[in-house]
Amino acid sequence: MKHKAITLILTLFSLISFPVLAQKNIETQQLLWMRYSLKLKINPTYQIRQEFEERIYWFPWRQHQFVSRTQLDRKLGNGWNVALGFTYLLQALPQDPLVKDFETNTELRPQFEIANNQKLGSGFSLNHRYWTEFRFLEQPDGSFEYNNIRTRYKLELSYTPFKKTTLKAFDEIQLNIGSKIVNNVFDQNRYGASFQFMAKENLGFELGYINWFQQRKSGADFYSRDIIRFTIHQSLNLKRPKS
Repeated sequence: MKHKAITLILTLFSLISFPVLAQKNIETQQLLWMRYSLKLKINPTYQIRQEFEERIYWFPWRQHQFVSRTQLDRKLGNGWNVALGFTYLLQALPQDPLVKDFETNTELRPQFEIANNQKLGSGFSLNHRYWTEFRFLEQPDGSFEYNNIRTRYKLELSYTPFKKTTLKAFDEIQLNIGSKIVNNVFDQNRYGASFQFMAKENLGFELGYINWFQQRKSGADFYSRDIIRFTIHQSLNLKRPKS
């Protein structure tokens, strides 16, 4: 399973690398992402995950996106779990930090996720995440219209050298599917690394770097975003211990 996943990632890279490298219309941006990640443990099988994330342009300082994501997780055993969720996203348009007079557009995303976590030994683990989301975009009259499906695959390697410390490295590819998608079937690729420290069992922080390379609707223009992400992690147990 591990070798098949790595082979799949390398194959996807080879498919997208030529058209990406052939293009010259790349706009570079710098962003700061600040996230709060909460896990509400209902019982050993179910938990609710809630995230709030503010995404800001560094130079100049201006909002890019705000994301709220809610998911219900269910453990299946043997490292597998599934989740159903919903994402509410606000995006400042145009996506140009130099434009001060901007407007916000709302996007709604019902989503489905299946993931597998493999223990590799010696503190290493490999996580595979398969994620499908249905994108509904706000229209000028305030209604929402279905736009497309986006499917995502993320491969993440984690290493825990000490009990409270985890190092992570990941790569994720995202593809657009739908009749309205013409030139940007390849939506984006994200790769990065982070350092996570849990000061307490249920509270900690994570600091990382992400490169977000995204193809625009034209197919010939790209964003390359350098992102610093800071996360506060918290977990709460909703089931009271027996007295």
